[in-house]
Amino acid sequence: MDKNEILEKSRKENKEQDEMERTIRIEGESFSLALTLMVGILLYSYNRLHDLPSDTIFIMFWTSCVSNRLYRLTKRRDTSDLVTMIISLVILVFYVVKYFTQG
Repeated sequence: MDKNEILEKSRKENKEQDEMERTIRIEGESFSLALTLMVGILLYSYNRLHDLPSDTIFIMFWTSCVSNRLYRLTKRRDTSDLVTMIISLVILVFYVVKYFTQG
């Protein structure tokens, strides 16, 4: 490949996003997931202290995990993404079934 072909391929892969925009997007997604996890832990702790069910918190958390892995799987086709998505999906299904069967 010559220099122009490499540059053209890079432009197509990055879809006209520069490295700074990509980094900010990735860091924003990571921050969002971390904050969601922290709030989920706080809500779970509160619910445990007051004998309240926490299934909806787990459903939201595992939905986030499944959707993240599904997106990564469609972009990368990596076996590790498939495995972690399946594990997350099984746990998500468990909590959804538990939520709807307990009323």
